[in-house]
Amino acid sequence: MNIKNLLKVLVIMFLGMTVVLSSCQKDDPAPAPTPAYVPSFSATYFSVNAGGVDVLDFYITCVSDDWEMIKVDVIYPGGAGNELFTGSGALQLRGEPFTFPNYFLKLGGTWSFNITGNIKSGTHVGESFTVSTTLAVSGK
Repeated sequence: MNIKNLLKVLVIMFLGMTVVLSSCQKDDPAPAPTPAYVPSFSATYFSVNAGGVDVLDFYITCVSDDWEMIKVDVIYPGGAGNELFTGSGALQLRGEPFTFPNYFLKLGGTWSFNITGNIKSGTHVGESFTVSTTLAVSGK
């Protein structure tokens, strides 16, 4: 009888574990994080002759939002150098071009602008962003 009772106990335990484990719900995986909002920027330039030297006057425009500039890192073509400009907390309006306080030596190639700031309008107001935009400058 001991073996018979032991066998009954084992069968009942096995069935009980099967019912308990099958009724457990698995947690759904965490939803993928929502990517950070990235405003749209465009860059343009004018070539200027200053004292017999060709220089570039760059304009950066946010076409999607009002924004506050924290910093803009201007990277020369081919990594030949860079200049970092920090913001003063001034509001830059959507569609209004921002220009730099100095000209840049005219170098043909792709210029990069790494822009960090805060959104100041629309549904993403108060959000920070970092965005890059490039501009191809032709040689002479």
